[in-house]
Amino acid sequence: MDSTEVEIPSYFSCPISMQLMTDPVTLCTGATYDRQSVEKWMFTLGNNTCPLTKQPLHNIELTPNHTLRRLIQHWCVLNSSSGVQRISTPRPPLDADRLNKLLLDMASFQVKALKKLRSLAGESESNRRLIASSAAPAALISVIESHSTENDEVGCCYDAAVACEEALGILYSLPLLDETLDSIATGKCLASLASVLKRGTSNARFHAAMLLQTLTRKGLERLVMNANGELIEGLLELLTEEVCHQATVAALEMLTAITSNSQHSRINAIEAGAVSVLIESLPDQTPEKKCNCERMLCLLNVLCGCAEGRAAVADHAMGIPAVSKKIMRVSDLATEKAFRILWLLCKLSLSKRVVDEMLQTGVVTKLCLLLHSECTVKTKRKVNEMFKLHRTYWKSASCFPSLNFQE
Repeated sequence: MDSTEVEIPSYFSCPISMQLMTDPVTLCTGATYDRQSVEKWMFTLGNNTCPLTKQPLHNIELTPNHTLRRLIQHWCVLNSSSGVQRISTPRPPLDADRLNKLLLDMASFQVKALKKLRSLAGESESNRRLIASSAAPAALISVIESHSTENDEVGCCYDAAVACEEALGILYSLPLLDETLDSIATGKCLASLASVLKRGTSNARFHAAMLLQTLTRKGLERLVMNANGELIEGLLELLTEEVCHQATVAALEMLTAITSNSQHSRINAIEAGAVSVLIESLPDQTPEKKCNCERMLCLLNVLCGCAEGRAAVADHAMGIPAVSKKIMRVSDLATEKAFRILWLLCKLSLSKRVVDEMLQTGVVTKLCLLLHSECTVKTKRKVNEMFKLHRTYWKSASCFPSLNFQE
């Protein structure tokens, strides 16, 4: 008999998930829920009321209901012949004393202690919140900062790399406080993250990218100030190697954030080959990958805000064709950014070679289509401006005489 056919007593079911409770805990209101469900209700969704009674939660302490758990386990045993599996006894939540001992152990048995801490962080949201509010994040950042893959013996290098990977995995799983994020955004930590992005394992690089994405979304000014060429190069390697989709998104967001707010970082990115990486990646961004295509064009648009970026696009053999092909083929945002890149080239980096290439690669035809599309009035005005500016060169285009723009 399948366990789904056995009726679960109502007082054994979690009021949130309506499933059999495996780790019942009681709130200050007296209502009992399964730990995983109520932690999600409070910590992930940010609710501060009791789901059942709607009373405000004056504290968020979760008290294990051992009596109810034993009754549930006994019921499971009685119904084992019907296919009901006995629930295991949950591990006790992490407490401050146990955590502090584990942090002390890191001095002598770093990798072992880190693996244990990561296991505890994976057990519950309560554990993660305790770890996040303790001295653990500072210790984890110290592990990352001490990571080096150069000038070490092979054994030490391996241990340092494993320790760094574990520390990054733990930090990524935690609900990080603002002061922890500030510490990660320091120059020393960012330099270590840049090293991980270049030489770390796939897992370490992924977690480093995710941490950087968190910093970017928090809008930390220190991140922009401390970003250097090494970090930019590491992010570009992520784009080139495509570690995973999430890492690609994180790299694009990070690069856009730091280059949008720093001319120095913009130049660093261009000198590191960012324009070539983006242009050569654009053809692979199909309509199904429109979000990444939009991000790439947004970043390319930022880089074209300076003369060096525009020159890099104009000088790349695929530059103008790759950008123009995204007009009216991906999304309105992609069309807008692709057009703006071409407009910047026409307006601020004028040369006969660029103008001729736009004619030869079909850009003029795309601009004609834009005039007859539902694009914004501002875009149509800029298209007209481009036509008036270059009509001497483009009037030979078959579509040009039929255009209706103001002289």
